[in-house]
Amino acid sequence: MQPEKRLLIETDNPNFTPFEKIPLEFRNLIIPAAAVFYNHDDEYDMICQNIRIKEFSIWMHEVFAMENIILAPQSEREILALHFMASGETTAEILDRGPYKMAGKEMNLFKLGTEKHKAPMKRGDTMFSFHINMLPATLPKLAEIHPELQQLAAKEITTSIGPINTKPYQINLACYRLINEICQCRYLEMHADVFLYRCCIDLFINFAHQDNATGKANATKEYAQEMHDILKEALDYIEESIGEEFSMAKMAYLLDVNAQQLRDAFENIYFITPEAYAFQRKMIHGYHLTVGTKATPEEIALDLGFKVNDNFTQLFESYFNCSFIAIRNAQ
Repeated sequence: MQPEKRLLIETDNPNFTPFEKIPLEFRNLIIPAAAVFYNHDDEYDMICQNIRIKEFSIWMHEVFAMENIILAPQSEREILALHFMASGETTAEILDRGPYKMAGKEMNLFKLGTEKHKAPMKRGDTMFSFHINMLPATLPKLAEIHPELQQLAAKEITTSIGPINTKPYQINLACYRLINEICQCRYLEMHADVFLYRCCIDLFINFAHQDNATGKANATKEYAQEMHDILKEALDYIEESIGEEFSMAKMAYLLDVNAQQLRDAFENIYFITPEAYAFQRKMIHGYHLTVGTKATPEEIALDLGFKVNDNFTQLFESYFNCSFIAIRNAQ
């Protein structure tokens, strides 16, 4: 019989692991704003991190199985969990539903209760699981503020547990870059709360766009590897030209591809428009400049390629739902 290892996916347990008791080889993985739970025996290593921000509870689990084990995921309350299987895969035995394969690079929105589930791992398997939890009643409230979530919030959530979406969706590179922003965040307290909260909102919006596209004509359109390579170059171009005003025509010209074809593929693969993605990256970069430098809003706006009359401060404060001065002055 394989040993069972409990995996807490939501808990108020305050018994997190002191930093000094975490092995040196794992300390570079720790997010400063997170509470950390580290477990180890001869059969597995597990490091879990949790960050609470308003209605969100962010979790990261990294597990390495040194023997065949059974992970036993369990929440201490009913939740909605936007789950990203960033690496590895497992087949979870979800109570009332049966086996559900959670493959690498896939995401789902789960409704979960307090039941314990089972997910086997083989010797040598590794897993990185990332999820954002909230209470089920929270989603409709968020949709009132963020209209992009309205169709997702209107879905009927049954009393049974399991995935709400009809099929798994792909974790696209736009999502990976947001997850990386969270995992690489070195801010504390208010600086962390404001930044990470917005990253969570953007991940939910991206998922909602994928869910809204289900069943539409282009939802299952496949692209040649060449186009996927071009799309990756498009993301890199946007990042590298963050200090310029974004131009779809210029990007298409530099990448030597038809602008409409590039736009369609970008939206069908990344589930965000090129303009919205460029704005998202400018806002994130602007946040880092606000926290990490003494640059004025006008100087930051110029660094990000905004025009003088674009009212950067208003755009920034609307995006992060916090005043520029409050972020600048927070310690």
